[in-house]
Amino acid sequence: MKHLLKHLDEIRNRSLLLLLDYDGTLTPIVSRPEYAVLSDDVRNVLKKIAEKHPIAVISGRAVDDVKNMVKVENIYYAGNHGFEITNDVRFVNPGAEKVKPVINDICRKMEKKLAHIKGSIVENKGVTASVHYRMVSANDFIELEKIFDEVVASYVEEGEIRITKGKKVFELRPNIEWDKGKAVEWVIDAIGKEGIPVYIGDDRTDEDAFIALRNKGVTALVSEKRKETNAEYWLRNVDEVKSFLEGLL
Repeated sequence: MKHLLKHLDEIRNRSLLLLLDYDGTLTPIVSRPEYAVLSDDVRNVLKKIAEKHPIAVISGRAVDDVKNMVKVENIYYAGNHGFEITNDVRFVNPGAEKVKPVINDICRKMEKKLAHIKGSIVENKGVTASVHYRMVSANDFIELEKIFDEVVASYVEEGEIRITKGKKVFELRPNIEWDKGKAVEWVIDAIGKEGIPVYIGDDRTDEDAFIALRNKGVTALVSEKRKETNAEYWLRNVDEVKSFLEGLL
């Protein structure tokens, strides 16, 4: 991978479509989702960039949640790994909408069975859900994983949901061919403007977007260490993401 800041001059003056993950990209990874507050500095930079380039924030959070966290008008927000997208018009993947009762059922069971495990968080996001274990001890994690597998087993076997893993989180999603890569393609088509897509993200779920934009745009992984990825570039941390965004101005 090439370090993105070293190639800023090649990108700065071009027409861009800026596509950004939220947690771990615009804000540091924190112990609880509600603690990931966007700084005013980054928000102001995004507002200024939005005057020149289209922006979309693409997150695993519920779309209203990420919109309320970012608070920048006239940009696209894609939540639940792209199952929900909003700007002037709200798009919800119709197949995912049908799975909401299943997600609710799983979350109710999970909350009851994990209630005694300190630090576990069950986050119901409507069409997807997350089970966070960042604050769970190593000993308790063994039990948490066992309970998680038992609760979701029948739903996975019946093809109603699929499971993916992120940074200290299990993700439950509708078993539909849709991911951040598909969401990126949808947003680019909706924006309908020529420009080079620039996607920055830090997690496994962002790999789908990196693959979708291979040879079509600029893709950057946020990671302290270089590691195997489908991204072409890398940035070490949130501070370097901020430096890159400021450099675009």
